[in-house]
Amino acid sequence: MNTLEEIWTERPIDDGTDVTLDRSVKDISRPTITVYLPESPNPARSSVVIFPGGGFSHLAIDKEGHDIARWLNEKGIAGIVVKYRVYHADNQYYVSQSAIPDAFRSIRLVRHHASQWNLDRDKIGAMGFSAGGYLTVAVGTLFESDFGGPKDAIQQLSGRPDFLAPIYPLTMLEDRVVSSPQFVERIFGPSFTPAMTEAFSPIDNVTADTPPAFLVHAHDDRLSSANSAKFYLALLEAGVAAELHLYSLGGHGFGMRQRGLPVSSWRDRFLDWMRINEFYE
Repeated sequence: MNTLEEIWTERPIDDGTDVTLDRSVKDISRPTITVYLPESPNPARSSVVIFPGGGFSHLAIDKEGHDIARWLNEKGIAGIVVKYRVYHADNQYYVSQSAIPDAFRSIRLVRHHASQWNLDRDKIGAMGFSAGGYLTVAVGTLFESDFGGPKDAIQQLSGRPDFLAPIYPLTMLEDRVVSSPQFVERIFGPSFTPAMTEAFSPIDNVTADTPPAFLVHAHDDRLSSANSAKFYLALLEAGVAAELHLYSLGGHGFGMRQRGLPVSSWRDRFLDWMRINEFYE
């Protein structure tokens, strides 16, 4: 394990069964990364930094984290699971001041260790689910901004990933800011100003420099599939290569779970996309 900080505290909650782990992790005060390196690396030597979801209040650490990394390892791809800081009424880790800097730092850490871990430093992807999907599109669109961090050599490296895989992501903030004061508190804290909505909304910051993207969403998701559909259209308008898979059924939060539905094939489609884009051989 390689850590962003030496120590972190957490509170695991097991929501699974006797057969399947489905843990949520709460009260994360110091972020970490867990690095899964494949025994037989694919010749492309790509890696994927993984951001589990959980509404920025907890992390679905298995089905949207460790299980994803283990599956990538089976395919010869490195998986790096990020435990980023999450909001709690007591710790007040606002996303704009904690989760986003943690996400960028994790990309930089992988780039810093690329040679040591036998990775291509120019084939580092970001994959995230729900709230983690927001972090994925945030690192793909807000990389020109300064979110602070340690003043060291690692921080001087690029925090821009080379490809994106947002899975049922949040990409638009405006509607949520209008409808949910709790959401505003969780993302921005008491320093919120209306100008921050556009500044932190990935869909408003897509440019030609945004990395190529592979998007997955279900039509019946409670987090509207318009988040992926409109983000795809923004990428299209900016001339960024992208692929969108919008399934009729799947709901929200399926992650690695097999549901006997076409949506469960998204992982195979992701490998196809990586191959076409020369991130996988």
